[in-house]
Amino acid sequence: MNRPVRVRRTPLLALGAAVVAVVAALVAWRSSAPASRPDLRVVGAYVPRPASPDVAAAYFTVVDDGGAGDELTGVASDVAAETMMHRSTGRTMEMVGSVPIPAKGRLVFRPGGYHVMLEKPVRSLRPGDHVTLTLRFRRSAPITVRAPVEPIGYRPDGT
Repeated sequence: MNRPVRVRRTPLLALGAAVVAVVAALVAWRSSAPASRPDLRVVGAYVPRPASPDVAAAYFTVVDDGGAGDELTGVASDVAAETMMHRSTGRTMEMVGSVPIPAKGRLVFRPGGYHVMLEKPVRSLRPGDHVTLTLRFRRSAPITVRAPVEPIGYRPDGT
């Protein structure tokens, strides 16, 4: 006669299963929850060779992979004592004190839009040179990048 097999669960086995379930739930929750802080990086920085020795422009993209957004509050350079952020719209250009960076988004500085003016560079800028830019933010630590000097009229997308 076959006797039914009786499985005994020990309290330790039940506890281990509960711990595994809780850890799995926490990992799933954390991966679906938005980040609570910005996670910034700067890509595509460049400075076209200036047509005039008195002023140059710098362009770049700030990418926020985090979930909180931030604000670009200023840019410093190793080649100009004075740098200013501007926004061009049509034929007008206005100085801006700060520019928002959307969470999980991009802030693009490009010709015809936002750009940094490098006033009275202390040295001539030729293709092959580099300009050091330090970007300051409201919430995040500063980011320093080396922007290559490109030929006049350079566009990173080739247009």
